[in-house]
Amino acid sequence: MSLARPLTLPRVLQIADALPSAPKVLAELNALLQDPNNGLDEVSGKLRLDSGLTARVLRIANGIVYNQGDPVASLEEALARVGFKEVYRLAGLASVAQLMNFELKFYNSSAARLRENALFVALLMEELAPLAQLDARAAYTAGLLRSIGKIALCATAQRDLRSVRPAALTAETQIRTWETEVFGLTNSAVTEALLRSWRFPFEIYVPIRDHYLVGLAVAPLPAAELLHLAASAAEAHGLGLIGESCYWAKTTPALRAKLGLAEAHFGDISARAFTRFEQMKTALG
Repeated sequence: MSLARPLTLPRVLQIADALPSAPKVLAELNALLQDPNNGLDEVSGKLRLDSGLTARVLRIANGIVYNQGDPVASLEEALARVGFKEVYRLAGLASVAQLMNFELKFYNSSAARLRENALFVALLMEELAPLAQLDARAAYTAGLLRSIGKIALCATAQRDLRSVRPAALTAETQIRTWETEVFGLTNSAVTEALLRSWRFPFEIYVPIRDHYLVGLAVAPLPAAELLHLAASAAEAHGLGLIGESCYWAKTTPALRAKLGLAEAHFGDISARAFTRFEQMKTALG
């Protein structure tokens, strides 16, 4: 099923640059928040670089998750309402809602499922981060953006491979093998390249690159193993993505043991993340 002319990484990156710019703004916001001297004025100025993102931030801030009074009319009011510590999570939610907003026809997946998987994995990564002494914001971001390579690949294929009818991606398929045969690239490699080009730190893109835990030349970072566990938990909660289950099935118990996570403890953490997910998923639209 290999293609005569597979996609190239430069071409995928070119198409990705035409997608909504929210992830780029999120990268800049992440860097801005590293400096404690920055405040809401600087944050609002950064978010205003993308009018679509600003509109979604306002919509989410006025939604059931964050709205605790009268509707807010300005970005400054919205950020003041949620609080400085919650700004990045709010912007991340808005970024996912903006970027993951079309059907992934090549992947046989809906935009809604991709958004929900991203949110749950991000929330669970945030819960797991302290156990591995990892930065919670970086862990959250890795979970949130781990599948953007699929969006970029699908967007490129819908332009350049319109006549191609690949074998359907199914629950039994190994997604990396399928992607290599159809596109000549894997989603994790594309995500790494995208996040590097958008200047996200390596603590975010390296775990995404390695989180399937196959074909690695070196031992994975703990964050990659946590991301693997978080994606497997998404599958267990009915939020998995087609073609990925084969990567989680055999490795989850061994990884839990390696990280010192008893099954019951991991179950409690996953349940807590799922409760938060249920509260927040309406914000994705």
